[in-house]
Amino acid sequence: MVANYATTLVANYATTLVANYATTLVANYATTFYPPTMISATFTIFTILSELRRGRPASQLWRIFYHFGESLTPRIPFWLHLCVQASLLDSSCPPRPARHFNTWLTLPPEVQTHELLEAWLRTPKNAQDRCARRAFIRRLEQREPLMDRDQRDLPGLQALGLCQPGSLTAWGEIILLNKPAPTQPQPAAWHIEGDQLFIPFPPDWSLLWELEAFLRPASPGRYLLRKPDLRHAAAHGLCAAPFDKLTPSRCPSGRATPTRQGWENGFMRVLETGLRAPLPQALRAAILSQPVLNVTEGIVLEFSNSEELKRLRRSTVLREHFEHILSPRHVCVSAENAPRLLELLERRGIYAHSLMEAAPKDERSHTRNYFRQPTLPLPKGWTVTKEDLLTEHLRLQQALDILYHAPGGIRPEPRRITPLLMEEHGGQVYVIAYCHTRRAQRTFRLDRIEIPARKEP
Repeated sequence: MVANYATTLVANYATTLVANYATTLVANYATTFYPPTMISATFTIFTILSELRRGRPASQLWRIFYHFGESLTPRIPFWLHLCVQASLLDSSCPPRPARHFNTWLTLPPEVQTHELLEAWLRTPKNAQDRCARRAFIRRLEQREPLMDRDQRDLPGLQALGLCQPGSLTAWGEIILLNKPAPTQPQPAAWHIEGDQLFIPFPPDWSLLWELEAFLRPASPGRYLLRKPDLRHAAAHGLCAAPFDKLTPSRCPSGRATPTRQGWENGFMRVLETGLRAPLPQALRAAILSQPVLNVTEGIVLEFSNSEELKRLRRSTVLREHFEHILSPRHVCVSAENAPRLLELLERRGIYAHSLMEAAPKDERSHTRNYFRQPTLPLPKGWTVTKEDLLTEHLRLQQALDILYHAPGGIRPEPRRITPLLMEEHGGQVYVIAYCHTRRAQRTFRLDRIEIPARKEP
C-alpha cells in the first residue's frame, strides 16, 4: 500500500488539483492511506480558521466553500462549535484561531481525529445529549443496530470520516477499535506552472498555514502568483503573525500586527521551503518589486530651518524624540510623547503652532502636489566629493545608489537611499536616509559610503 502511494499521486495529480475537491479526494485516497472524509475534515477546519484569520465574518464563511464548488455538510455552525470545544478557536468576538491550533496541525491524523471526536462528544450543552452521543459511539463499536435518535448525530461522525450509515468506516475502525494506523505519507513538493502554484494533498499543514498568511487559494491546492495576487500578498503579509502570536494584538483591519521585518523575506522563505528549490528569478524579482504602503501614526513637526533640527538633535534629551525623520525639516513623533517634547522645546524658547489653525480657512483644503524631478548627470570631467553629492541629493530630495561597507561585511552592499539629514557626532559624519533596499530609515557612516562610478552611455 505504501509503494502504491507515489504511483497513485502521480497518476491522479492533474485531476487532484483541478477537479471537484470531494471527488478528487475519494479517487486519490481511497486506495492509499486516509479516507477522503478525514482529509476533508482537516481541510474544512483549516479553511475556516484561515478565513477567520483574514477577518472574514463568520456569517460569510460559506462563500469560500461555494467558491470552491462545495456544499458544506454539516453547516458552518457545527464546525465553529467543534473548533471551540477542541480549543482550535477562541470564544472572542470575532473568533480567532487559538494557540493550540499550531500544535494540532502538526499532530498525526489519528491524534487529530481523537481530539475532534472528544470535542464532538462535549459539544452539546445538555448532559442528556452528551450521554446519548456516547451511547451512539458504543453501538457503533459493538456493531449494534442504530436507534432513530442516532440519525441526528450521524452527520457529525460522517463529517469526521468515522462512519457511514449503519457501520464504521475503515478510518472509524482505526479510531474507535484501536486498529493500527497506516504510515503517514510525506508531503510532496510544491511546484509552479506559469503564474500558478500547485500544492499536492495531503500538504504540510503548518507550512500551508504560513502560505495562506500571504495568498488566498483560487481552489483547493491552487494559488495564483499574478501581479495583483502578489500585491495582495504584500498587503496581507504586512499584517501576518507567526504561530506563537496568533491572538495578542490586532491591526485596525482585524489581523495581527506585523512581527517581522520585510514581508517578502517571509513569503519567499515559505515558497522555497514548499518548493524545496530556489525561486525562479522572474518570480523573485516580481516579489521584491512590489510597492508597499506604510502608515505611521503620530504628529509631524515641521522646522523652518533644517539647521535647527540638527542643533536640537545634538541634545541627548531631545535626540530620542527625533529618531523618525521624514525630511531635512520634518520629523514624526508619537502622540504619546508629543506633549512632553513640546514642553521641552518651549523651555528652549521654541514655540510650536498648528499650521491648520494658523492658515486662513480658504487655504486649509489646498492639496500639495509633488512632481518627481529627474536626476541630472554631472558634466564630463566634473569632480565632486561624496559629501557634496549627498548634500545635493539631500537638497533635491532625490534618491541615489551607493555601496555601503557594513561593519564586518566582506563586500560592500548595494543600497538605494534618499538622504534625509546629515550630522556630525563623535568626530564622524552620519547620513540619516530612507533606504529603499531595506524599506526603512537607516543611518550610514559617511566614511563607509562609496559612490559607484557612472556608466558611460
